[in-house]
Amino acid sequence: MARAPHNRRMKPPPTDRQRAPAETGVTRRCLNCGADAPGNFCPACGQETQTDPRPLAATLRDAISRSVGREGKLRQTLALLLFKPGALTLEHRAGRRVRYLRPLQVYLLASVVVFAAVQVLALDLGLRIVGNEGVYLLRSARPATVQAAGQHQRLNAVQVILDHADTPGVQRLRAMSPDERFAFLKARRTAAVSWFLLLLVPLLALTLGLFFRRPRRSYAEHLVFGLHSQAFLLLVLLAEALVPPVAANALSVAVFAWFALAFKRVYGGSWPATVLRTAAILTLYFAIYFACNLLLVFALLGL
Repeated sequence: MARAPHNRRMKPPPTDRQRAPAETGVTRRCLNCGADAPGNFCPACGQETQTDPRPLAATLRDAISRSVGREGKLRQTLALLLFKPGALTLEHRAGRRVRYLRPLQVYLLASVVVFAAVQVLALDLGLRIVGNEGVYLLRSARPATVQAAGQHQRLNAVQVILDHADTPGVQRLRAMSPDERFAFLKARRTAAVSWFLLLLVPLLALTLGLFFRRPRRSYAEHLVFGLHSQAFLLLVLLAEALVPPVAANALSVAVFAWFALAFKRVYGGSWPATVLRTAAILTLYFAIYFACNLLLVFALLGL
């Protein structure tokens, strides 16, 4: 005798509200722009055609999947930004943009993550050269050697101002103790430094325009590369603040290599010319940073 088939729990068929509009044979109009929207998304503006509220867990799951999944924008963007120098800029130039975060989104995301980590973990954000010496964009903790400053502290923007300027704001700062001075500048500078770094992006784009005139490219193209490279630099500075000095020094060397590879991939040219341009551009970039840093300190002191 044949056995009766095992009764499985069958899902009920989807209702007309759950089906895609194309499955029901009904043409819907997008509630956002009014265009015909036969699928799950409006072809004109991209809004979902399903307007019923979704469970919170499903919404969060889809948002995470779209960002960090295998095909997610965030994952694909970071993969190119960190491990294929210049490729993200080339993808943007070629018009393949929907699969990646926009250049400004990349920079803003990197700056939010980095400065949140600086605030929470009290990190020193700097490009190490030898040990703890280097070019620092933000010091959240006073160096242990501040009492014995030496020649290295003479290259600090604050120390240069204290030595060579005599405005009322500088006089007030000079009258403070080292600890009071550090706390005063930290409280003011941390809030302004993210805007300060964003200002460096158009200046970097101008620098690129000076060094890469052939083939001639628009300022907007240099600006895209500037946003990508600045985001990369911020993420590397965060990594350097979290690893031992030896690893931080290696990452500083990797920064030079990343820029050289990115310049070669985006702008072309021979390797000797690319290496020379990389050294010149980074030197000029950090010189511009130091000059802007002086202006920032003056602004924080209220002149």
